[in-house]
Amino acid sequence: MMREEKIMAEDTVLITRIVNAPPALVFNAWIKREEWEAWIGPKGRQCDIPLLEPRVGGKLRVTMRLADGSVVPVAGEYKEIEAPRSLAFSWGREGGDPSRHTLITLSLRAQENKTQLTFRQEGLGSIASRDAHVVGWNETLDKLDRYLAR
Repeated sequence: MMREEKIMAEDTVLITRIVNAPPALVFNAWIKREEWEAWIGPKGRQCDIPLLEPRVGGKLRVTMRLADGSVVPVAGEYKEIEAPRSLAFSWGREGGDPSRHTLITLSLRAQENKTQLTFRQEGLGSIASRDAHVVGWNETLDKLDRYLAR
């Protein structure tokens, strides 16, 4: 797996990877509940997905359970779905200020039997938040790689 990280702005993370699966399989791993639940979340976090409506305007909810027993509820709304090329959705703490939600955009491009996955998260609000999300999303994408390798 090839990985490249770029930090574009104080509030934006950009990660590009080559995933050893075709775009349709990578795309489905992000929009099918059973698949997403199998790998979503950084190392040491178990996630449940109580709500997933993969259509423009549809809602999503992810419940992250941390090793210390605390729970982080995340919610969002699908903004764009163009199977199997792109996906965009908002992402933020459920019940929090919606203006503080970030925008996650995925772009998938076929490269032989593999996929170039470009992950972008905008609106993180601070350098510290951005840097923490770089770590968390890289751990999460490592789990996606392992999931797709099965």
